[in-house]
This record gives sequence, structure tokens and C-alpha cells, in this order.
Amino acid sequence: MVKHAPGRWLIILMACWVGATAGVARAQVNVTVSSSVAITVAAGSNISNAGGFTVTNTSGSNITISSINISATNAGIFSSLTLTGQVPGTAAVAASITSPTSSNSFDLSTLPVLPTGQAATFTLSGVASSSPVPTPTPVPAAGLHRHRAVYAGVMWPAPFSKSRTPAALLTVLALGMLIMTGRLRRRHLVVLAMGLAMAATEVGCGNMTTGTTGTSTQAVQTVSASSGGTPTGLPTNLGSITVQ
Repeated sequence: MVKHAPGRWLIILMACWVGATAGVARAQVNVTVSSSVAITVAAGSNISNAGGFTVTNTSGSNITISSINISATNAGIFSSLTLTGQVPGTAAVAASITSPTSSNSFDLSTLPVLPTGQAATFTLSGVASSSPVPTPTPVPAAGLHRHRAVYAGVMWPAPFSKSRTPAALLTVLALGMLIMTGRLRRRHLVVLAMGLAMAATEVGCGNMTTGTTGTSTQAVQTVSASSGGTPTGLPTNLGSITVQ
């Protein structure tokens, strides 16, 4: 009996090791995409569905999900992102982030316990950015910046062209001088009208555009749970959104 004791202990230890290994293999959560998007939205609009996914508890015990990290390749097109999660039979919990970045961690610590064998559902939503951003003024044709059109007696040449207020005052002054000297002619008024029309067109073109445009792809990077080991199925792609 004593001679065979070491063999029996070895078998018992191996059985315990196999059981522990199997337990670790089962202790996990699975992340699966339920809705992948490829949409185009207008600047400032609400995005009700920016992708969805489920987190299934296969750990064999109840778990709590504390946070989920979602990346965005071009976060500047969003003014906010919201992740809404729901455990079966409970109320939904939402976590929002204003001014999202390339890595966004949503606090879901108030989410109820997820029983083993069940799946929590998550939906990403957001608001497209509508903040004005500067855009470069179109470059004039070659040589025009060196040979600016100047209307004699009406429009004043550079350097006053960079400031519209002094130019307007000088234009009025020039008209006054023409009236006083008796040289004001109809052609002067026509040229003045043309100059004002061109100035109004320049102001209308402007150098601002409404909305930040571009395309961003979102992906679930991490799921932090109270137990269950490393989640499987990560990272997972939620699709792309274009704002224009």
C-alpha cells in the first residue's frame, strides 16, 4: 500500500490540475457584434445606432461589467458618444462621453449583475459634430495675387485691401473728391457697383465651413468584468460613420 501511494497522489494532482484548467477555460465572457453600420449623416445630427454588440457570460458564475472601452479612428467628427447597456430583465444603463477621443472608456459600474449563461446587449449612439472649422481661402489663379485689379478712383490698392473698413472709408473719400471736382461720371458709379458686388461675393464665400467632416471607424477594445478572465472576440469592429 505504501509503495503505490506516490502513484495515487500523482493521479490526484493531475486530476486537480485538469479540473482547474478546464475551469479557467470556461471562465470567460464572449463579445459578439450584433449590428455593424456603414452610414453617412449630416453634421449636427443624432446617430441613434452607431453599432451594437452583446457580452455573453459563459464563466459559470455571475459577473458585473464595470467598463467598456471603444476606440474611434476619427473622434473629431463626434461631439458626443453614448453607450447603452442592458442586462435581461433589468433597466437600461447609459454612459456618455463628450468630446470623444481615440480611446473612450465608458463607466458601466451601475449595470446590474449579469447571470451566467445570459447576454447583455449594448448599443453605441452619438451626435455628429457641428462645430465650425476654418478652411483655407481658395488660392487665386497664378499671378493674380501679384496683379490685383484696381478700379481707378473707387477701390484702393494694397495694403488697405486686407482691411475692408479703411478701404470703404477711402472709397467714400474718393467719391467725395470726384463730386467736389465735378469729375464724377456714371462710369464711376458703375465701377463702384461692380466693386461692391465683388466684395460681397468674397464675403459670402468666407473661410469657414459648418461641421467637421470625415469618416470614423469604431471598435470595442476591452470589456472589464468582475471575474471571467480575458473576454474573447476582441477587438470587434462596429462599423464606420461618415459625417458630411
